[in-house]
Amino acid sequence: MRSSRLRYLAAAAAPLIFLAACSPDSSGEGDDASATSSPGDDAAATSAAPNGDLADVEVDTEGEAPALTWDGEPFADGDLPFVAGGTETRTLAEGDGEEVAEGHEVQVQYLAVNGASGEELVSTFPNDESVTLDLGDEALFPAFREQLPGMAVGDEILMAIPASEAFGEAGNAQLGVGPTDTMLFYLTVQDTGEPLTEAQGEEVEPEEGLPTVTMGDTGPEIDVEGVEAPDQLVAQQLIRGESPEVVAGQTIRVQYTGVKLSDGEVFDSSWERGEPTEFPIGVGQVIAGWDEGLVGQPVGSRVLLVVPAAEAYGEVPEETEGETAAPAHELAGEDLVFVVDILSAS
Repeated sequence: MRSSRLRYLAAAAAPLIFLAACSPDSSGEGDDASATSSPGDDAAATSAAPNGDLADVEVDTEGEAPALTWDGEPFADGDLPFVAGGTETRTLAEGDGEEVAEGHEVQVQYLAVNGASGEELVSTFPNDESVTLDLGDEALFPAFREQLPGMAVGDEILMAIPASEAFGEAGNAQLGVGPTDTMLFYLTVQDTGEPLTEAQGEEVEPEEGLPTVTMGDTGPEIDVEGVEAPDQLVAQQLIRGESPEVVAGQTIRVQYTGVKLSDGEVFDSSWERGEPTEFPIGVGQVIAGWDEGLVGQPVGSRVLLVVPAAEAYGEVPEETEGETAAPAHELAGEDLVFVVDILSAS
């Protein structure tokens, strides 16, 4: 069973630092990354040989937020660049909570430092934020997928990850990480649990007059008989999740089924495809009814959305004299009904 304590308090952009596939230079803009790689021209040469010992790195917790030190001095004052020959992990403090397993979602607070420049890249500590790492996500740095299983809630960990096992030759120009830069992480494990596969929480009695929903072998079955067309968006919880609310800008993972209100025909279903889907929410990447109806819903919820055409794929364009209307989406003019299970947000 998934831990009921697992929370999602993610800063919208913070998880990007853990995902090799999210490197901005994957499009081929490698020259920019090289330009920001390190303070010296010989960074590429020194990257081949280790320089620095993780045993000499400590965490200063006396200030407002944790900071790394090297041989007792601020990290940036060390004999840079700090270069790891391979992934190194050191446990600073052992927790006594639930053990992390392969494929778990792990909630952490973390500090990331560029070993080449000593620059602090990201820290979730000042705002007391956390991020959730999906250990089943192959885009996640291998070091986390391989090293975190076996850790426990409450553990405090230092990690040094060489460029070859992080962003690689592309680097990450947006973060200021070059193609030869070792990255150092200080992490505290806040929580862990199995990923949700469907909504989990308290059942909610829906208002009258809405489509009825029953769960079948291939997901929700939606009955729209007798349901009137909506004047405005309806977002009705069927199950209220137990985790914090979805925030605009997060990426959410969901299972969903969509039908046309006019005849109940299923036009799309992640359940039938056999796997959840992910997308940014609240930023105009999906139909307006999803952005409006899912932001603010607790993770773990099952939400019934009745979406008028204007907040779905729009009305059917009218032809004007002498002009041909632009091609419309095949669902233009249709009021739509969705049942959405919100499985995670990060």
